[in-house]
Amino acid sequence: MATILKANPKLRGVLFDQPSVIARAGKDQHVTAKGIAGRCMLESGNFFESVPKGGDAYIMKYILHDWDDERSVKILANCRAAMNENGKVLVVDNVIPPGNDAGWGKLLDINMLIIGGRERTKNEFAAIFRDAGLKLTRVVPTKCPLSIVEGVRA
Repeated sequence: MATILKANPKLRGVLFDQPSVIARAGKDQHVTAKGIAGRCMLESGNFFESVPKGGDAYIMKYILHDWDDERSVKILANCRAAMNENGKVLVVDNVIPPGNDAGWGKLLDINMLIIGGRERTKNEFAAIFRDAGLKLTRVVPTKCPLSIVEGVRA
């Protein structure tokens, strides 16, 4: 959040996480930095119940891969319910490419399946977005193995 705010001086953001994480974040040098502290609100809660209302963008990095489809749809649906009319959901995660070639995301998928999560293909992301009342608009590859999966209201 601090990096995004630093690069975009006109934006404000809400860092939303579990109470223990937010308690530590309030003392973090990145969040308390000059020019950031007044624009970065800290809010604790449970994303299975709700998320802060009124956002233009809901960004999640390595969140949905922790959860099965049912719980991921719940998180996404809560974002959809909370976001502004023209809001977006941005999921930063591995997107498994088609085919049987080896890849980091496929190795990570094996680990995540053991603990109840999973990595997803573009089509699998589209399905959970759809089930949450969202439409996948694009997948933006990055320089690292992660991609940005963008969705809007369906």
